[in-house]
Amino acid sequence: MNIVTDRNGNPILDQFSEEGFVDLVFRIQQLRRGTKNYRFTLTAAFGRKTVGLKVTMQRDMKSGFNAKMELVKKHVYRAGVVFQSIGEESDHLLRSIAKLYGVSRYRAHMVAKESFTAIALHQGKIDFEKDPVKLKLFGRDGDPFVEEAYYESFFNVDLANGFAFWNEKDSDYRAALLAGLSAD
Repeated sequence: MNIVTDRNGNPILDQFSEEGFVDLVFRIQQLRRGTKNYRFTLTAAFGRKTVGLKVTMQRDMKSGFNAKMELVKKHVYRAGVVFQSIGEESDHLLRSIAKLYGVSRYRAHMVAKESFTAIALHQGKIDFEKDPVKLKLFGRDGDPFVEEAYYESFFNVDLANGFAFWNEKDSDYRAALLAGLSAD
């Protein structure tokens, strides 16, 4: 896969978007391997600006499905992935996503932190260090559950090659995703 970057080495944010879907690509930077979590910063370029956020991801996630393609409930990770604002670059990311979604009304600042339930969309053993891992993220799925606030997306992490892909699952989730990432 060829990834187009700007002069700073940041991938062009929306280069893999297709008609009807907004898919985002980021470079993984400042990767820290803790005993329980990976921590890293994601950056990309959009409209001549650097956009990004910080991610904390649970390190010991297991495959979400058994050999019969049944969900393994103990492999559903609450707060398995957490996005955190890094300030201006995260605010630029929020504005960029709103522009790509064609949404003109949104809050101008990203929340300090947004947690997601995560499931690894794999069977068998996964190795974050060597292989790309595909995750499904569930936002605002807590108790009490509010259907209008709930959203889903895909988050594919390739630590070995230094890229992450945050892909839209369904355009119907756009308003909820923007609201979930926006500060009040």
